[in-house]
Amino acid sequence: MSFSGIRRKLNFLLSKDREFHKEMKHLLGTLPGNVEYYKCAFTHRSAVGSKKNGGHNERLEYLGDAMLGAIVADYLYEKYPSHEEGLLTKMRSKLVNRVTLLNVGKTMNLDKFLVSQINIGVEGKFILSNMVEALVGAVYLDLGYKYAKYFVINILLKDLLDSDIENLEYDFKSKMLEWGQKRKQDILFVSQQNNEKESNPVFSSDILVDGVVAGSGIGYTKKEAEQNAAKEVWQKLESPDK
Repeated sequence: MSFSGIRRKLNFLLSKDREFHKEMKHLLGTLPGNVEYYKCAFTHRSAVGSKKNGGHNERLEYLGDAMLGAIVADYLYEKYPSHEEGLLTKMRSKLVNRVTLLNVGKTMNLDKFLVSQINIGVEGKFILSNMVEALVGAVYLDLGYKYAKYFVINILLKDLLDSDIENLEYDFKSKMLEWGQKRKQDILFVSQQNNEKESNPVFSSDILVDGVVAGSGIGYTKKEAEQNAAKEVWQKLESPDK
């Protein structure tokens, strides 16, 4: 075991918050060194009152945004040696934009770590995506660039990087969330299970735009129902008589 590995192990053994250490090990794939970086990364400004510096994640968000862009750019440059700059830029944008990071955060259940006085589902839809960037910044400061690159490529964005990035499109739900963000309109999905058969459930979902039902969908999972509802609305938006 390396010296840094021994130090992280000692920090864990001496920690008063071993449970958080364990959660970070599960998330990162290795023991953290200084868990304070991660606690800061998960803390939104609204939770620390009037403190101007320290205690919240805005500085880590700034750092993580830069690191994430550099890591993804490096990865794409090496993986696609024949691609021109313009295509590489578009591919990077698809991977590091706020909607993508929002979905990554939700998929990884990172919202359970968020410390905030703002409801991310209503008032601050992209607080979670900002937190994902702050997490990358925390990993970089704690474990260095080499491990931060490993974390981004093999854990954080692995599913996206394993897909066809060139033809990667936002799913319809993501498209609607982005559409609402640009136009400052609230997008809300209201879903429910319609039957009692847990072995073969059917879900329905309504998509509300500024409180008005704009479309509906059904599916065998909540996610599928939401996607179908979003697809219905998106197709209306794309139609000539929208």
